[in-house]
Amino acid sequence: MKHILVYGMSDNPGGIETYLLGMSRRMKKYGLQFDFISDFPGVAYDRELKEEGSSIYFIPAKGKKLFSHWKGFAKVLKEHPEYDTVYFNILDAGAAFSMLIPWLMRRKIVVHSHNGSTDKMMLHKLCRPFLKMMADRRMACSKLAAVYMFGSEGKGKNRALIIPNAIDAARYDYNEAVRNEYREKLDLQDRFVVCHIGRISAQKNPYRLLDIFSALCEKEENAVLLYAGNGELKEQVTDYAEKLPCADKIRFLGVRSDIPEILQASDVFLLPSLYEGLPIVAVEAQASGLPAVLSTAVTRETDITGNVRFLDLRRSDENWADELLRCRKIERAGCREKIIDAGYDLSHPVNDEAAAQCFM
Repeated sequence: MKHILVYGMSDNPGGIETYLLGMSRRMKKYGLQFDFISDFPGVAYDRELKEEGSSIYFIPAKGKKLFSHWKGFAKVLKEHPEYDTVYFNILDAGAAFSMLIPWLMRRKIVVHSHNGSTDKMMLHKLCRPFLKMMADRRMACSKLAAVYMFGSEGKGKNRALIIPNAIDAARYDYNEAVRNEYREKLDLQDRFVVCHIGRISAQKNPYRLLDIFSALCEKEENAVLLYAGNGELKEQVTDYAEKLPCADKIRFLGVRSDIPEILQASDVFLLPSLYEGLPIVAVEAQASGLPAVLSTAVTRETDITGNVRFLDLRRSDENWADELLRCRKIERAGCREKIIDAGYDLSHPVNDEAAAQCFM
C-alpha cells in the first residue's frame, strides 16, 4: 500500500472535506492510503478517517507561526520517508508557503485547485509562479478553477486534470415519500422552502443571501429559509438575520448529517457566492431534482441538469426573488442519470483512475 500525505482537510465538514473523505475511501482499490496533515485544531470526519486507517498529523498554522509550521511539516516528512507524494487541496496560491518544505525535501507535489477566485488576490498572484514551479502534477475541480490557480489549463505534462466533484447520486435521488415525510417532520407542509447549504463565510455572500430572502418574503408570505452550515461569520450573520422583518422565517440548522433529506424537503436551492470553483453542494442539489439559482460568479460548468439559473449579483434583490419564485414552475423529477452521464457520480471510474495515476 502506497501512502499519500494529504494537506487541505480543515475542521469544517464542507465540500473539500467531504470530497477528501470520499476520495480516501475510493483510492484504496488502487493501493493508495491517504494520511492527513492539518494546521487546524482538528479535522472534519476524524472518526471516519481513522476507521479507514488514516493517520492524522497536526502542525502549527502558517498564518500564525510560519517557521513553526515549516518545522512541523519537516518533522513529519523526516519521520515518515514513505510519504514521497504530498497532495495539496487548496483555495489559493498562498499554499505555496506550505509546499516549500516538501519541495525542498524533494517530495512529489500534487496540487488540486478547488476554487475559482479569492479575496486574497494580490497574495495569490504573487505566489502563483512559485506554486507552478513546485507542482509536479496539477488537478482542478473545473476549468475555471484550473485557470484561476495555474493561469491556464496548461499543456502536456503541465495540463491540469479536471476531476469533477463526484457524489453518491443515489443518496440524493428524488423520492417523493422522503420529501413528504421530511416536510412534515420540519413543519414545512405548506411552505415555499428556500435552501442554502454552505460555510458561513464571506465567499458565500451570506448577508446578500438574507437580503434576497427578505425580498422574497415580501412577495411570498409562506416562504422559509433553511440555512445549513457553520463558519467564521456565524455570530455576525445570525445577529443580522435577527434584525430582519423575516427573522422568524429563517432557520439556522448548523452542521447537519441529513443534507440529502433537507434537499428533498426544499423547493429551490440558493447560492449567491462571490466566487466558487465548482460547488459540490450545487451538484447535490441538482441530483435531488432541485432547481438552483446561482450567481454568475459560479462557473456554468455547474449546470448539469438544465435546472440552474445564473443571476448577476448586480441585479436587485427583487430580481433574485422573482427568479426564485419562477422556479416553482419546474417539475420536480429524479436526475440521477443526468448526474451519472455527466461524470459526477462515484460510479464513474474514469475520474478515479486518472486521479490515482497522478499519485503514482
